[in-house]
Amino acid sequence: MSRMRFIVFVFIAVAVITAGCARKHTFVAPGGKVSVEEKGGKTKTVEVQTGTGKATVQVDKKRITEAELGVPVYPGATVEVSGEYEGQGQSEMMHQNMLSTPDDFDKVFEFYKSHLKNVKNTMNQSTGDGMMAMFNLTAADGAEITVHLTTDKEKNLTRIHVMKMQKPK
Repeated sequence: MSRMRFIVFVFIAVAVITAGCARKHTFVAPGGKVSVEEKGGKTKTVEVQTGTGKATVQVDKKRITEAELGVPVYPGATVEVSGEYEGQGQSEMMHQNMLSTPDDFDKVFEFYKSHLKNVKNTMNQSTGDGMMAMFNLTAADGAEITVHLTTDKEKNLTRIHVMKMQKPK
């Protein structure tokens, strides 16, 4: 599972870096291909296809529903990046969503603490000059979900990172 998380993080980084490109690109290599789709001068989707699976990252998704996220959407949070990874022969698919809000970390933490069900583990701690919290839970459909909250002092934001592992449909 940590390998899948690393791969998805790399694809999210690629999507963010290429967000300013003004062209459509497809890069083909012996190991697979990367396609960058753009509309209106902005990158919309980055897809990486290899022999071991496929990852898709949407870099300008405007809204997300609770059903897509797997947990309640923090009121007013903005979706920054959404992605999914499905490995060939894997029994689970990973969905990741990065959201942010200018609201205080403690307010966001209390929202998730009071709205999440079936929480198995909770962590809330200081990290240098920031804060970090994590909730691990099992959703009603059996998906394993991690909600990770962090502070971004530079941008004065609270980041909400939701990872959901579930069986492919």
